[in-house]
Amino acid sequence: MTEEEARLALLQTELNAIQSAIRNFDTISLQVKGWCVSAALAIGGFAAAYRKPDLVLVGIGAVVGFYLVNCHFNMNQRNIMSRNIEIDAGLRAAGIMETLKGGGSLEITGAAIPMNRLPADTPLTVRVRERLPHFYFEATRVGALSLYAFISVCLLVEIVLLLF
Repeated sequence: MTEEEARLALLQTELNAIQSAIRNFDTISLQVKGWCVSAALAIGGFAAAYRKPDLVLVGIGAVVGFYLVNCHFNMNQRNIMSRNIEIDAGLRAAGIMETLKGGGSLEITGAAIPMNRLPADTPLTVRVRERLPHFYFEATRVGALSLYAFISVCLLVEIVLLLF
């Protein structure tokens, strides 16, 4: 096996791992949303059946929790997607054959791990400072925010109806 063939095999492995990771994150996100809707409906149903408006606050807490989990998974998915974009840009800049010969700036690792990962011994404060803007970006996206806001508003309306 030549070096070019080995680099091609590593590149194919990495691209397949990236595509698989993106699909897995999509599946997880859909499951989180489904569990959120199920939990909110169940808690809202119990609150209405037993006339317990306080129980709806537990439902709102659950919605917020599911929202944060979903934002976390979306942030990780976007991180993996950035590696896919990096590979695409590297291949376009240097060309596929030149990249396979070792030219260009693209580092082919064979693993779907973004190259900008923080080392394991990075202090927590640095990790939070580094990731918080990315988390905020995911949290303020309309697609994610609208579903969870709608469920929360429905639960708040239920509180009002149960109180009167």
